[in-house]
Amino acid sequence: MLRDYKLKLILLFIGFVLFSCNEKKKDQFKEQEFEKQKKVKRKMPKLDDDNAMQELAWYGPENPETIVQVETKYGNIKLKLYKETSKHRASFIMLAKRGYFTDAQFYRVVKNFIAQGGDSDDPDFRKKKRSFGKYHIPNEIDPRRFYHKRGALSAARAYKDNPTRQSTPFDFFIVQGRQVTEGDLAQSELDNGLKYTKEQKDEYRKNGGDPHLDGQHTVFGEVIEGMDVVDKICDVETDEGEWPLEAILMKIKVIE
Repeated sequence: MLRDYKLKLILLFIGFVLFSCNEKKKDQFKEQEFEKQKKVKRKMPKLDDDNAMQELAWYGPENPETIVQVETKYGNIKLKLYKETSKHRASFIMLAKRGYFTDAQFYRVVKNFIAQGGDSDDPDFRKKKRSFGKYHIPNEIDPRRFYHKRGALSAARAYKDNPTRQSTPFDFFIVQGRQVTEGDLAQSELDNGLKYTKEQKDEYRKNGGDPHLDGQHTVFGEVIEGMDVVDKICDVETDEGEWPLEAILMKIKVIE
């Protein structure tokens, strides 16, 4: 009897060990499958105003980069994107990584004002643009912190039938700016319902910009290297429509 009892205990122990090993293997398999699924990149669909924000909500955290480089024939411009304007940052990073900005142009240049780009009238480029879909980004305007100082990166937008000031994701502009006076600041405060801080006023007085744009467009980044390149672009000859006479192509790379 004792021998049978001991044998049962041994068999029970062996069964328990085998069961534990099997469960451990199952857990390891599940973890491996989970890691594989994480590594599989989710495909970005064609975007529209119904799905864009939902898609960018997952894309942004998975692609947290904030530094990009705009390459042109005049040199490179390095931009820092603001984390606080998360929707604009995610959209810009997504478009850059998927090659949208390759062969886009600075198509509007106004000296002492802006260099605007992100589009092209080339038929192949227009076809590529359509492949991304058509969507808008809700404004993330915060003139208390992000304003149109010299070097500001801001989103273009339609002014007609756009009461909420939604941004156009494909087009952006960099502020070259001009000398800003006390009268300019006072007028912008009056027109746009703003109250500039001492720091903002000092920045405008020292380096210039365009305060009349504040509260009208989402500033979502700034130039950290290459303002001399922006100045060169803003100095090119243009036609009556402010389009450069010689094409200024760009390529945007995500750096970090």
